[in-house]
Amino acid sequence: MRILAISHLFPDLKEKRYGIFVARQLSEIHRLGAEISVIVPRVWCPGLLRHTERWKNYDHKCPLCRFEGIEAFSMPYLRLPGNFYNRWSGLAAFRAMKSKALELHKSRKFDVIYATDFFPDGDAAARLAKYLKLPAACLSIGVDVNITAHSSGIIYRHFIKTAKALDGTLACGQSVADRIKAVTGKSPLCVYGVLDLEEFSPAPDKIPARKELSLPPDKTIALYAGYLTKRKGVYELVEAIYRVQKKCQDLLLVMCGAGPEETALRRLIREKGMEHTVHMAGEIEPERMNKWMQASDLFVLASNTEGMPNVVMEAMACGLPVVATAVGGLPGAIGDCDGAILVQPENVDNLEKAIVKVINDNQLRADMRIAARKRAEEQFGVKRNAILILNYLRKIVEEKKAKQKG
Repeated sequence: MRILAISHLFPDLKEKRYGIFVARQLSEIHRLGAEISVIVPRVWCPGLLRHTERWKNYDHKCPLCRFEGIEAFSMPYLRLPGNFYNRWSGLAAFRAMKSKALELHKSRKFDVIYATDFFPDGDAAARLAKYLKLPAACLSIGVDVNITAHSSGIIYRHFIKTAKALDGTLACGQSVADRIKAVTGKSPLCVYGVLDLEEFSPAPDKIPARKELSLPPDKTIALYAGYLTKRKGVYELVEAIYRVQKKCQDLLLVMCGAGPEETALRRLIREKGMEHTVHMAGEIEPERMNKWMQASDLFVLASNTEGMPNVVMEAMACGLPVVATAVGGLPGAIGDCDGAILVQPENVDNLEKAIVKVINDNQLRADMRIAARKRAEEQFGVKRNAILILNYLRKIVEEKKAKQKG
């Protein structure tokens, strides 16, 4: 099968974790025998604007990372920042990529278009499918359907139009799948995870990893990994840890990641006198993330909104007990798993209690480790989900052919 993938979520040399799950997923689909070309829509930004706060993260000239079996093409397109422009971002991306897509299609004869995220990728894919006369499917990552689609009535109506125009939809989590089905009348394929279960696996001994990462051997380490933004609940997490440290004095919170709230967080940590309780590790190379998880005792995530966060699945694969908020795809994926405790978002009291509960009960923590790894093996492995996706894409191709013959 020859697949034309469209994904603005794709790592580059500046942000190597951005869209890493998409790259891993596509690489595994390639290993199953598919030929894959990827068009990566990237917001075009003049050099002068990249010095401003609002545009500093847009750099369409930064080289894309390379992955086995994937040929990726950077495709700059013009759009303004902010959710309002999502109504037209797919159209802008389509106009930018259609000539390249046609050129590739003439030489490679694609069977299907596969997009990730409705805005702009799914929108552009639906338009491109009509232009190239190909079937198209889109994977919802969660935030697109749960948040972006509801930012205005105009955008929501456009989301419905796009979802109905596609030949197939996939969803990261059952709650996301239910929302898509409510507007299309068809059940999306529900998939989780793009994990290498050998790379992300429990360490028999945490000490070597801690020594390698210069982490203290005698602390109870709670790990956060993700973008440092308010949407990730980082301030609620720091407040909860501030309270927990009074009851669990050997606690160390390690925060891996960068983002717009980093400077303010560092200032808050100093003001609260938490320099010895919170370690800001900065941005971590994707291939090193497993080491940080193998060195930790539990994983914490206080997000206000999510799709199905890959870091939670990575942590569970490493046998880490998880304390997280019940948002996005998390309740459907791990709400019934004994390896995780979910609390309501923006509830610091419950977050604090859950973290204390895991830290203070050694037997609970041991049981959670086993249950977390088991759930990862059952649902989060990259090969399992790549097979599901590839079979689903084959199915919509056959259905499209049958419809055309009929």
